[in-house]
Amino acid sequence: MNIWLDFHSVVLTIKFRVKVTNTFDTEYTGTIYTYIKNPGTLVLQIPNKTVTQKGFNYKFIRTSHIKNLDILSKTVNESQVAKIQSINLSKIDEIIKRNKESVELINKTRNSNVSTQAQQIFDAVFKTIPDVQWGPNNSIIILDEVKIQHPYSISSIKSIDGGESGALDLIKKIVDGVWLKIENEKKGG
Repeated sequence: MNIWLDFHSVVLTIKFRVKVTNTFDTEYTGTIYTYIKNPGTLVLQIPNKTVTQKGFNYKFIRTSHIKNLDILSKTVNESQVAKIQSINLSKIDEIIKRNKESVELINKTRNSNVSTQAQQIFDAVFKTIPDVQWGPNNSIIILDEVKIQHPYSISSIKSIDGGESGALDLIKKIVDGVWLKIENEKKGG
């Protein structure tokens, strides 16, 4: 059955088993899960075909790309329709906060203006000493005491105030370890 998709006709067919053929002649067989009026998207619920995975996958198909829709069954087998799980609304703010903090951390620790090696050095120092930030001229500032400048070698590690820093030796060991690792990777080891 070839039908023109509009909101009313699709709502009446939710939970029907259908075969959809898109404009590339790719066929999808599943249950109509929902229809999103704007931007005109049909969502098919397709059972997993593997024995180890139970459940469903969902295929979002733009209605403008549907060439043909065949209704295979109008009877609804409720065991073949996924149940919508309830959402714990009290955890949404916590999830948003955690995701926001994660994005902020990525923005704080990533610098697209430096070499891969410089980023590796930053990441290695950050794992040991979290008080690390990118400074002027793509320098790495640690504990507001130590600065690593381009070319990010041991000789480019300096105390910011010119005095001795307790972290200086540790940072030199970390940077030396990163450069050893980089050299070993170049050698294939």
